[in-house]
Amino acid sequence: MFKRFLPTIVAMLVGILVLLGYLVPLKFLAMLRDVILLQWAVVLAAFALILAYLSLLRVHLLKLASARKKKFTSLLVIVSALGTLVLVLAQGVEGRWTQQILTSVLIPGESALLALTAVTLIVAGMRLLRARRTAGAIVFVVAAGVILLTTVAYSVYPGVLAALRQGVDTLATAGMRGIMMGVALGVTLTGLRVLLGIDRPHSDE
Repeated sequence: MFKRFLPTIVAMLVGILVLLGYLVPLKFLAMLRDVILLQWAVVLAAFALILAYLSLLRVHLLKLASARKKKFTSLLVIVSALGTLVLVLAQGVEGRWTQQILTSVLIPGESALLALTAVTLIVAGMRLLRARRTAGAIVFVVAAGVILLTTVAYSVYPGVLAALRQGVDTLATAGMRGIMMGVALGVTLTGLRVLLGIDRPHSDE
């Protein structure tokens, strides 16, 4: 029984101490929060990252050893993971070749994925209109189309699209702030439920 509730007790105690370290102006609590508890959390996060890295290699090595076809993706993931690890260990994060990979591979790849995301949103909106022509679907397609149009053609027609883009940006900013407020409230409530022992994601239950 004690082993069953021990993770919950430890999680509640650590969470309450960290929270008190931010709310109560006591030097002892601040030192306990920053010097001990948060550093322990950083070490645990580092070990979790290492385990995730090793698990990624293990999964793709098993795929290479199996009789499946289309092993090129797994081979590419393994080579990329090991090559990046060697470069970071040899040169550090600020090394020349590490930064070259960042600027020549990762950033262009992320830009391409974001561009595909915009096109995918338009296509998904059009399919949504075919299935259900609701007011929300129409607003979604119009907003996505306006954003895409003003982003692509803004340099060609800056005077015509400036006012339209400003209005859309204002509405988008308001929506993003509402979403962030909802996320903050959700994180706060989830943290309180963990601190009070209502939710126990760290236990077997």
